[in-house]
Amino acid sequence: MPKSQLVQAPPNRPGRPPFRWPLICAASALAVFLLLLSSGAADVRRILRLPPLPPHTNNHVAPAPAAAAALEACAWPALEPHVPLLDVPPISRSDFLTRQRVLARALRAAGVDAFVAEPSASTTYYANISARFGLSERPYLMVFSSQEDDDDGDNDGGRFSYLVPQFETGRLNAASQHMVFEGNADADAAIPWREEQDPYAVLLESGRLGGGGGGGVGGDGGGRTKRKRKVMIDEHARHMVAAGLQAVGVDVVPMSADVRRLRAVKTDAEVAIMRGINAFTRHLVRALQGCLRAGLRQADVVDAGRALFARAGVAGEGYWAIALFGSRAAYPHGGEGGDAAVLRDGEFVLLDIGSSLHGYGSDVTRTMLPPAGNGGAATAAVREELMDVWRVVRRAQSAGLAGTRPGAACRDADAASRAPVEAAGYGPYYTHRLGHGLGLETHEHPYLNGANYEKLRPGMVVTNEPGIYVTDEQATKLGMSAGFGVRLEDPILVTEDGGVPLTGRRAESPWDL
Repeated sequence: MPKSQLVQAPPNRPGRPPFRWPLICAASALAVFLLLLSSGAADVRRILRLPPLPPHTNNHVAPAPAAAAALEACAWPALEPHVPLLDVPPISRSDFLTRQRVLARALRAAGVDAFVAEPSASTTYYANISARFGLSERPYLMVFSSQEDDDDGDNDGGRFSYLVPQFETGRLNAASQHMVFEGNADADAAIPWREEQDPYAVLLESGRLGGGGGGGVGGDGGGRTKRKRKVMIDEHARHMVAAGLQAVGVDVVPMSADVRRLRAVKTDAEVAIMRGINAFTRHLVRALQGCLRAGLRQADVVDAGRALFARAGVAGEGYWAIALFGSRAAYPHGGEGGDAAVLRDGEFVLLDIGSSLHGYGSDVTRTMLPPAGNGGAATAAVREELMDVWRVVRRAQSAGLAGTRPGAACRDADAASRAPVEAAGYGPYYTHRLGHGLGLETHEHPYLNGANYEKLRPGMVVTNEPGIYVTDEQATKLGMSAGFGVRLEDPILVTEDGGVPLTGRRAESPWDL
């Protein structure tokens, strides 16, 4: 830049401070303001209408990353020997094809031409299409025709197609190597639609909804009248999909109970995966319990759990956890702003935690206490009333386990678990169902609640998780010193001989998990 174009700073005028003085003044004012906000200026904080600083506590709280890392490092030696539990093979190609044949037969028995689903647990189950493909206003659909492909009828496994935005076909092709369907690489599997087209009309005219040829009602150009296609839609599909199909003349029916139950009964391969991940999760909880100490935050326990799963190779999107201390556990799934809550002597730790292996989840809950060696006051100070509640919940879980047997209604298992709780006077504080199905979804059919008459069958996996939850306010009315929450949870495999915990064993005490 020529010198003549340079912008010169104006000279200091008489009586005007140099430019550095405003910065010095601002810094001084900020320092004074911060001093006023300190714990030694409570009166000033009241004048400024600022909330008081939190009281100091005797429990030292380490910085979050350091505390979580220390907890992980402490727990890993106890957990590492159990990592081989995760050495279980994934679902095989032959298992996927068997599922498809079973689905095709179920659809034909229901009198429908095809099954339509968005990326979900259903697409994962039947074709290994990830539920994380992503949803948007543009439909991407798995279409499974119930028709037999071969002229001789040898292949009754139906036919897969994929309705996909044309510009996403490359993404579909990249993902197709993981998909499983007859032939494994059908070049005509994709049904692309352009932005200016109605995707549902494109699907109908493709003829992939079964029955051969195009679809819809009306002439086909040869003077013949085509019958109306009948499609069963997955329970997870959005309303817009059903509405779009109906708008082009497709008869849409909801997912039937028979088709929904196909996923509920697990194969030996599925059970092996679920036993591995759930037994490992129990050992992870035991390892964490051995390192608990007063002063940890709820978030530290959650973060350490994530790190331990990751170290074992099974973290990622499948991980989740709820850690609740003391009266915060009165709300079964916690509340807002509780991550910074600090564990105090005598408080229970409720940890509900899980991850996934080959897509199948774990779901384990323990209400526990730190070991005596970690600031043993935690053991000495626990209130006897809390120990009594823990034992009531343990009895409730035992009763629920006894009720989880073939032929028993889901509602009966739920009722069985409530009897010990009601006998102890805590009936109103057992506020949720006994459990739910577990598999590719953390919560799936069947649900063990008081209104479900569905019968349990061998091969089903359901959780057994009774709990008692009392808030501080309720505790006062009950003559107790403080609120609490106690829950115990194990996934149970229904067998001909009764229920079997997939964790390997249930908790015997707040220290013996």
